[in-house]
Amino acid sequence: MADLVIIFQHVDEFERGARALRAAGAAFRTVAPPPAVAHVAVPYVVISDEARAALYAVLSAGAMIAGQVWHRAPLEGALADLGPEPPAGAEDPVGRIAIALVAPCIAEEDHLRLAAQVERDLSPVMPYLNAEVKGGTFNPPGPTFTFMDGPRLITLFPHRITIARAREMQDAWRTLARTRRMVIDLWSRRATITPSYERRVKMSALELYSRLPRTNCRHCGEATCLAFAAKLLTGQQRLEKCLPVFGGNREDLKQALLDLAAALGL
Repeated sequence: MADLVIIFQHVDEFERGARALRAAGAAFRTVAPPPAVAHVAVPYVVISDEARAALYAVLSAGAMIAGQVWHRAPLEGALADLGPEPPAGAEDPVGRIAIALVAPCIAEEDHLRLAAQVERDLSPVMPYLNAEVKGGTFNPPGPTFTFMDGPRLITLFPHRITIARAREMQDAWRTLARTRRMVIDLWSRRATITPSYERRVKMSALELYSRLPRTNCRHCGEATCLAFAAKLLTGQQRLEKCLPVFGGNREDLKQALLDLAAALGL
């Protein structure tokens, strides 16, 4: 059977959960983040599927968890590519990052999606990202900024970062740390950058389609979910017309779709 990963929101929650597991006699191992990603990660624990009942002890102890997912071995070199170190003494426009939610990715269940709370307001950074990051999507009224890091879809909100398609937990740590470093570096160079406040939409219909139920049920009035996605991007459809998600049996897709719609200004 596969092992289970339990992710905690804060260090004190991890410590409370670890105490509860020890008190319950459950065997577990701890995976601690290295110093390079300490700003974005706290330790997680791995338990066997046979010990899964011990998760009840963690919750009963009041430990706030960000999620539980099946364990995947860390990819070789998962934390090797964090991007350049921010300049010494650079102003930090991000602050502390705390992972609040981890779950299987909607489009690919062997990948992860996550949401992290950000201490400081990222809104002032977004016009500079819009000027510098090629292929990004900027929605000024949000405000939100969405871009790709390899296969990973990353969206910045004023006080939140969401990531889709992280490959495992250490890849998620890497993506958050790399995003943080990129933002700090860009902010340190802002005097040399002309900010762009122009709305940009670079999302493809296929990317949006991958987050829909993909059943072609036609309740929205379109022949296929792909046609519905294409019309959403052009403003000819409304997201709530997807009845399986908004009132049907696929409400598990709802929050991720709402986040993506907010990022695109739909």
